Amino acid sequence: MSMANKKNTENIKKPITVSKIKEDKRTPKKIKKEKKIKMIIVLLIIIILIIFVLIKIAPIKKQVNDNLIYNNNKSFIKQQKIDEIVFENIKCSYDGKDSLITYKISNNTNKKLTLSNYDIIVKDKNKVVITKIVASVGQELAPKKSIDMANSVVGVDLTNAYYMELEMKKN
Repeated sequence: MSMANKKNTENIKKPITVSKIKEDKRTPKKIKKEKKIKMIIVLLIIIILIIFVLIKIAPIKKQVNDNLIYNNNKSFIKQQKIDEIVFENIKCSYDGKDSLITYKISNNTNKKLTLSNYDIIVKDKNKVVITKIVASVGQELAPKKSIDMANSVVGVDLTNAYYMELEMKKN
């Protein structure tokens, strides 16, 4: 080999190979533990989603508590106002035999009122009358005062009622 050839071969650099793959320093035990934790997190998320869906889908009309069934239909229990008389805190429960409607009547006028007769008309989803209750307040209702009332409906389940209408007769 000539000298020139020798110099040319010396100048040629040999390729350097570098492994870019990093070595996983985790032990198999640690890898199993991480996989287990990921599975637990995924399961918890699935369980939370299932509970959320069940709560949203479940009917809110009936809520059982102390052997009573309550009507929680928003259109039934909403506050109602006739002139300056307000019916609020409306609740309807059923004990398996009779229904009980409780509510608060507030006199928002500046004068005494006697509510000798008023009708509570209870209707179903199709606005068909289920029952009509004739009610009265046995005392004068002072200005800016309120009174709690209750009316029992014997033998009728009102937990599926949708509407409660009031017809007032003021004296």
